[in-house]
Amino acid sequence: MIEVSGKLKWQSRRGMRELDLMLLPFVEIDLPKCDEATLKAYTDLLEASDLELVRWFNGTETADSQSRIDIIDFIKKCHATRMGREDV
Repeated sequence: MIEVSGKLKWQSRRGMRELDLMLLPFVEIDLPKCDEATLKAYTDLLEASDLELVRWFNGTETADSQSRIDIIDFIKKCHATRMGREDV
């Protein structure tokens, strides 16, 4: 388990409801159970703009690196599990 900093939690608040619904539960519930590599990938993901993130999460664009594609898929899978849906 890793410790998630308050700074990272704050950076996860994007101000767009669509993103907040995905990122805030992930950083609070799922990320602490992950390893350092996942933390690094998530930290890198947060460097993207809100517009990029929305497009990547809704699938209208593909993220610009395999690492970002993988962490987005993982976040979406965690979200689906929390929502009781495994089909995402």
